[in-house]
Formats: sequence, C-alpha cells, structure tokens
Amino acid sequence: MESEVATNLEWPGVPQGVESRTLRVRDLEMHMFEAGSKTDPLILLLHGFPEIAYSWRKVILPLAKKRYHVVAPDQRCLGRTKPADPTAPGAARPVAFGDDPTPFKTTNMVHDVVALVFALGHQNAECVIGHDAGATVAGYCALIRPDVFQGVIFLSTPFTGPPALPFDVADPTSTPTPPPAIFPATLVEGALAKLDPPRKHYMLYYSTPQANEDVWHAPQGLHAFFRGYFHIKSADWAGNDPHPIEATGEGLANMPHYYIMPRDANMAQVAQADAPSQQEVDEKSSRWLPDEELAVYVREYERTGFQGGLNRYRAYTDPALADELRLFSGMKIEKPSMYVSGRKDWGAYQNPGALDKMMEEACADMDEDSVLLLQGAGHWVQQEQPEVLVERLMSLIKQLPGSISRAMSTMLDRTQGIDFGSFFDLMKNKHVASA
Repeated sequence: MESEVATNLEWPGVPQGVESRTLRVRDLEMHMFEAGSKTDPLILLLHGFPEIAYSWRKVILPLAKKRYHVVAPDQRCLGRTKPADPTAPGAARPVAFGDDPTPFKTTNMVHDVVALVFALGHQNAECVIGHDAGATVAGYCALIRPDVFQGVIFLSTPFTGPPALPFDVADPTSTPTPPPAIFPATLVEGALAKLDPPRKHYMLYYSTPQANEDVWHAPQGLHAFFRGYFHIKSADWAGNDPHPIEATGEGLANMPHYYIMPRDANMAQVAQADAPSQQEVDEKSSRWLPDEELAVYVREYERTGFQGGLNRYRAYTDPALADELRLFSGMKIEKPSMYVSGRKDWGAYQNPGALDKMMEEACADMDEDSVLLLQGAGHWVQQEQPEVLVERLMSLIKQLPGSISRAMSTMLDRTQGIDFGSFFDLMKNKHVASA
C-alpha cells in the first residue's frame, strides 16, 4: 500500500489533511483521496465522467471535519486506479475499445465499491454519494447491498431503478417490454435521426469505437477540450435552461448539443463550438476551476485516455451488458435517499420522467423535500458550489440511523458524572429564594 499526503504541487486545490494513497481492492490497485479517522463512520464519494476522484477535492475535508471517514476513489481504470496485473488492459497501456468491456458492467463496479468498504476496515458505509455516472453505481450499491450502505445521495443523475423483466408475455394485449436500458432515453435514437437537422444521443456516441480518439486527441488540445466541456455544462454557460421535456425525439431535441448531439459531430467539436472566451474564463470559470486545477484532468486523461470511462456507457447501452440488472427488477432502495443537482444542470431532465420515477418507484424513502436544486451551480455541483453542497449533504446524513445513534451516544457521554439530583435541588432553592 502506498500512502502520502496530497501535495499542492501534484494536486493543486487539495487541502492539507487529505491523503492520497493506493490500496489493493479485488483486481485493482485503487487510488483514492482520504480524510478523517478510520474509527469514524465511512462516507464514499463516487465520481462521474469525464472526472476522477480529484473532482471531490473541495468537499472531502469539510465532510471529514464533521467526524466522518471520507474516501473518494478513482474508479476502475480512471485516474491512478489500474489493474494489479501488469499485463491487463489499463495497467501498462491505456484501455482500448477492443478490450473486453465486461469488467465495466454496473454490477462489477458495485463489487469494486463493496470490496473497497471492507478493504478500508469497515463493515458498512454511513452513506454512498455518487455524481453523474457515479450516481448510477451508488444507486445499485444501495439497492443490492442495503446491509452495507445505510444511505445514498445522487448528484445530477436521478436513479430510476433496474430495467423491467418481460411481464405476462402470453397475453397478446400486454405491452412489449423494451430492451434492458438503464437510461430509456437512449431508445429513441431512430426518432432523433429523423429530426431536421438530425441528432444523436451522447450516450450512444460515447459507446462507439471513435469516441475515445475524438476527445483524447481533440484538435484543440486536451486543455481546451476540458475547458470547453466543463464550461458548457456549468452554470456559467447562458445556454443552459433546464426544464422537463417529453420522451420523444422532438422533446429530447430541446436539450443542448452536449446531450443530444448534431448527428455528424463529435464531442470535441461540441465542446469547441461554445467554448468560453478568455474573458469568460477569467471572470467566471477560473473562480471554481482555475487553470492549474484543470491541468490535473488534462494530465491524468492524457496518460489513460478516456476508454475506461466510456466503457461504462457501453455497459448502459448494450443490452447484453445491461441484461443482468433485470435480476433486480421490481426492487426499491429502502434506505434514506436524497437527490441534489445544480439549478442549471440538465442532468435532472435528460431522462424524461426520471425524477418522478426515482421518488415514486425506485426509492422507498424519498419525497419532494429530498430533491434539491442549488442556485449558482450546473452539472459540476461539488466544484461550483461545494460549501452549499456540504451543508445540504449533512442535512440528510445527520438523519441517518447511525448518525442519530452516534449523536445520542455523545450526548450521554457528556452527561456522565453529572449529579442531576443536586442540580435540581439547586434550581429549586433558587426559585424559592427569588419568590
């Protein structure tokens, strides 16, 4: 196991008190950022795409100061996490499209997270918090292993539960069950192709062989690509006006090009089309993502490429890779759940009806009060508004059974040694004297 204090030279923006280390977890050498005491309850932070554990740099220590053991791992074959086998894809060379994508299936990603909990010396986690693609993994963690995960918080991406199994198939009037898609919006690709001008769904584009090359070797360079991509999905871009839409080609076409792309464009071109001016960078973007912090993403993805993250989209969109999730069809998350996103984040609406389905079907312990949209934030809520986010996260975490039990235990500890009889006699005498 390698362990070191995260230095500002290598990890700018990571505060003192946060450690960078690598731990053997299953078939991986898993890199993570960590703060807090191992004796405190565990909070796990799962990043999205194209992100890494570094994306949580602004919230790790504030959460740890609330007396939690906070861990943010680089997920499979992203950032500094790589296979322990030096001959495996992602170890000595970047993951390629032609490599076996099955290690990136959602259930295997859940297995990684459960194994991490135990590898850290915990029997359970007080809460698992996932952003973007990490929210999907977090949701299945809470669904499949409710004994391990005591609460779950989704950032940006609503959790809609497992795909349905075919039902009452002998009835000729029954509605055909669609293929096992984690994100049903991907099933209207044919309708998008018929639009004028034609469009395509970004998840299906991310599942193609050329997507990795398009962004890894973007003509504008990786720094400019990331700057543009982070900008157009943030609250800084004026083009973001999220609202509910219909689950049709015409409805989805209301979304920006980073979700419903021009059919002949790649993501590097989409990011460049609305890239910020230098004045916008100086006055807006650099306030929450200065160039030295943006350079960390450039450095890490320049080394690994993007395929490790893109393979997660293949696991979402390929029926053969998603079919095993039907094993959990009809199940709900029974643990306390919360959803948080930026008010300028289209993530809440990119899968039409997802917010309602999350509250009404996928999560048994969630209502409208558990859905929060934060002002001044877009998709990158933990980077754009970290202080407000930590405050909102703690509003749920404090209500979890483990936190309530710990608070009561602390209160009882503080009362040890107090002579309540003498205390009440004193108060009674004071009352008589004043009368």
